[in-house]
Amino acid sequence: YGFRKSLQPFLKSHHKKALILGTGGASKAIAFALQKLNIYYDFVSRKNSTYTYSNITGEIIEAYQIIINCTPLGTHPNSSVCPDIPYEYINEQHLLYDLIYNPEETLFLKKGKEQGATIANGHNMLILQAKKAWDIWNK
Repeated sequence: YGFRKSLQPFLKSHHKKALILGTGGASKAIAFALQKLNIYYDFVSRKNSTYTYSNITGEIIEAYQIIINCTPLGTHPNSSVCPDIPYEYINEQHLLYDLIYNPEETLFLKKGKEQGATIANGHNMLILQAKKAWDIWNK
């Protein structure tokens, strides 16, 4: 709920396909939300995934307008790392979303912003999800 609601204000008509970076538990919730939004997605992981980090090309980056970091890479205090993708192919048509909210702007988001992409972190997602949980348990 929180991810879907926090992503919606950023979506444009050309945002049709997403790359989900990581295959842990959070990535499954993100995939579910993308299904609800009718956005096609593929996973990127170190192994056993549609794509691995070692085979992500510029062509692949250009084909997916939304890139979502579901890995812990970039979380404080290890904020000097980020997923290994070819950021030089990201442009103003891209939306980069990082589930991480500390730091507010991860290296993943900084690199996307430098290329002109729209960026968002997980802070609003966390708030929206907490409010939803409160309503579920208290109503």
